[in-house]
Amino acid sequence: MNPPQFVPAGAFEQPPLRKVTVNVLTDLGWMHGIFNLPPHQSLVDFLAPGVQVIKCTRVRLSQKPEVLPFLALRREAVRLIEPTLGDDMVETVGSIGRTTPREVTCLLDVGEVRGTLEVLVNVRVSDYLRQQANLIVMRQCIFAPYGEPDDSPKARRMATVIVNLSAATGVAEREMA
Repeated sequence: MNPPQFVPAGAFEQPPLRKVTVNVLTDLGWMHGIFNLPPHQSLVDFLAPGVQVIKCTRVRLSQKPEVLPFLALRREAVRLIEPTLGDDMVETVGSIGRTTPREVTCLLDVGEVRGTLEVLVNVRVSDYLRQQANLIVMRQCIFAPYGEPDDSPKARRMATVIVNLSAATGVAEREMA
């Protein structure tokens, strides 16, 4: 039997990670940071249920000028996640199936987010939401604090947003425009 070989520290290469910049709405307000994902993993898969702490790097809180090198975000503190690099790899390709767009509003403790939710064809929004694992992806959204109009400086337009349903009071279906 051969004796175990000594491997110097740093001899193993870490897999390359894909940097996904995000804006995250939390209990403390908006923050900006980076999620470091394996290259072929979607953002929704990275945020999979069962993960109670979401690792984020280079975090800047809206109230503070300095950057935190690392922050472990508690899942239950996250309200919304807005990926800022576009729509690539937000969801796993082909994971949704045939869908139809539905206009919905998510009611949060700090405001509401209105946008389009892709729901499986011939499935009601309420039934679709019961099947989701606490995260939904909405497109062409507006987030606004309660009482603020869409053109308010406090309102925010977002191409894509991931909503943590466990942090939402509810989801309402709206009439298509």
